[in-house]
Amino acid sequence: MALHMSTIVSRKPADIVSHISKLGSGLSSSPLLYTISASHHTESSDLSNLVSSVKALSSSSVGCLSAAIPSARPSWQQYSALSLAFFDSTHATLFRSTIPGRKAAQVGRWHAMHKSEQQDPEAPQHREDLNWEAALSNAYQGQALPSSLEGLSADRTDSILYLSDNAHEGLTSSLSKFSSAAKLGLIGSSTPFVTGRPYTLFHNDSIYSNGAVGICLSSSTLPRTYATFPGLEPITRPMIVTSTEGNLVNALDNANPSGLLLRAIQNHPITASRSEQGISSELRLYMATLKQNDGRHELDQLFYIMSGDPSRGSIALDTDAAPAEGSLVQMFLLPPSATPDVLGEVRRQRALNFGSRRTQNAAFVSTSLDDADVLGVPDLSTGEDTVVLEDVFLAASENGCIVSRSVDGSSERPWKCGVPGGMVGLQWAT
Repeated sequence: MALHMSTIVSRKPADIVSHISKLGSGLSSSPLLYTISASHHTESSDLSNLVSSVKALSSSSVGCLSAAIPSARPSWQQYSALSLAFFDSTHATLFRSTIPGRKAAQVGRWHAMHKSEQQDPEAPQHREDLNWEAALSNAYQGQALPSSLEGLSADRTDSILYLSDNAHEGLTSSLSKFSSAAKLGLIGSSTPFVTGRPYTLFHNDSIYSNGAVGICLSSSTLPRTYATFPGLEPITRPMIVTSTEGNLVNALDNANPSGLLLRAIQNHPITASRSEQGISSELRLYMATLKQNDGRHELDQLFYIMSGDPSRGSIALDTDAAPAEGSLVQMFLLPPSATPDVLGEVRRQRALNFGSRRTQNAAFVSTSLDDADVLGVPDLSTGEDTVVLEDVFLAASENGCIVSRSVDGSSERPWKCGVPGGMVGLQWAT
């Protein structure tokens, strides 16, 4: 449980500063997690003042610049937002990580391991008899924990929230030592045109362009993990993965996956007219693993389909390793017309639950560049100037978020939630 948690969305950054000035000094020694999103219309002086005001709230803090929270109202996409979560110092430990991750993949390179005439000098030497699943799993094993986490009890740590650049693999591997903890990471928003940095991370008074910052939590109240993927439409039936290699799915029910996907697109009313030339790169297609819950199939993990070739057969997923052979999967489409309304939905849920048992929710949301880059003149339509969500920490990024939940005391393999409007979170009940 947090001592205080809130998300403020406002037309004017000065109004956010005014709101947080009323929090008082009682939280000044409490560890603080925060994210700040600024629109294209936010003056640099206003953003600088907002960052300084947030840093002044606590002597111990971590944060990052994030993207606008997806909303069906264009005006809210142009507002600034601040999410805050203060925690009891006896149950919270902040950290800064410089553990390296994977280098950005070259355009067009698939992650599956194949022999080639020219070897990447930085790639591991591979052998015919190498177990690639094990190699990928162990690629970052042995990484030391961030120094501030070395003395923490793995058994007592129940959740970890972190903010990272796009090379998070080393850190996620390191954090797997906390096998009983739910681990959620937000890949910070890209900020070269905002601050001149690829990412903008904060740790106390320091600003970083890479690495990660975060907070480890332990409490008597265990959080519930949840995930939602609004707007997705199934385009295939559930199928069994029968062959994989690296991030490639080579066979589903012993059939050609790309062929199955192409036929599904051709038969779907939204995409049938676009499927004559094959699988368009403009389509937002996903493969999900399924789990049984009360006799129904539920989405468990979700992977973006990067590419597929019906003649070759394989489907490439945006992950280091495809779902294991024997997994039950299904393919989905996010319609081009989908407009995620995460902010509106969270407000509606809070209103419906008003008067019921109090809960706190910390959630990371994936948005799209289309949503994150709302350009043009500012929306001058009448409406609320400031929205405050109490007991809610809501942060978004066009770069997605990383998920690794605890399943029967073991960490699931980290996976990336990148579907626009997709949300993963933790909920605490008081």
